[in-house]
Amino acid sequence: MHGRGSSRPRSGKVLVIGVGSGAKRIMRMVHEGSTNVVDTLYITTDEADLEGTRADTKFLIGRRLCGGKGAMGLTELGEKSAEDARRDLEPYMKDYPLVVQIATLGKGTASGASHVIASTAEGLGALVINFLIIPSSTLESMPRTIANHAKNRMLRRNFNVLTIDQDRFQEINGSQPFSRTMEALDALLSWTVISLSNVIYGNSQRSLTVSDLRSVFKEGNEGTIFVGGSYLADPETAVDEFVSCGLLKRDPKTGKGFILNLVTPRGTRENTTQPFIDALFHRIGSNKTVFIGNLEEPDRTNMVDLIGIVTGMDDGKIELADLRAEAGKGPARPHVPAPDRWEIPMIR
Repeated sequence: MHGRGSSRPRSGKVLVIGVGSGAKRIMRMVHEGSTNVVDTLYITTDEADLEGTRADTKFLIGRRLCGGKGAMGLTELGEKSAEDARRDLEPYMKDYPLVVQIATLGKGTASGASHVIASTAEGLGALVINFLIIPSSTLESMPRTIANHAKNRMLRRNFNVLTIDQDRFQEINGSQPFSRTMEALDALLSWTVISLSNVIYGNSQRSLTVSDLRSVFKEGNEGTIFVGGSYLADPETAVDEFVSCGLLKRDPKTGKGFILNLVTPRGTRENTTQPFIDALFHRIGSNKTVFIGNLEEPDRTNMVDLIGIVTGMDDGKIELADLRAEAGKGPARPHVPAPDRWEIPMIR
């Protein structure tokens, strides 16, 4: 175990856990961009990953089983490594009301260990939200099959899951090189985690609570992230982006639980942001469980971003083109050419 140590109290903070090599870049982005409301913990079976990862605490599991060389793609090794380390991990997870776990599934450590880590944190009383990233089929198909199996196992055990599909993000992001697209996705996810943490525990204009998150996941234990944005004077464009830019192919109109975080320039009045809320719920309908937060960023000028967690959606396939056609517009691309929009979180 490697750690830099901290005397900060854990009450009123979010613990962000990254599992396996696929979480390294996101963890670095979260660690470098976070404030005093976030602590970071990185868990791996590969000792070489520890030096190249930024986190408050770094923890090697499975030394006896894996010899510090990784799980070699074997989910059983990842699972057993986490089980053996459960009691040793507990002191680093206790007393946090909210834990966010980030895992790119498809390989041995993340696919095997994620459910063990989630159950450990839940056993300590935390609400755990699992950001489960499904790898792209661009490179090879087997990791994607393994990832979906691991995700479905967590859903059957009623863990709270946000599914992020790399293939879906490639559709949204357009014809960018694969490596550039994945970097943009990691930046978007890190920004989502940081902004969620700040709107709950930071100095937000309109706060969300851990109880709000619990209520939303009672509407369905699987969800995904939707994002959109535009200028202050153009709420319809932001909503068009939002409904067509989900990180899983689901229709947000069928969702039952909504967490909506509006990220706005400092000093933005409520009557300026209300049209964004009205336009969105005019599009997706009423009779939803909805909680809305507003986080102000001082370095913004005239842009508003919508970040949504949507749960309880129908498990039907929906084509990206259908959502775009319904919006009455062309391709729903970010208003700043991708991937620059998401390349540096919170900086335009």
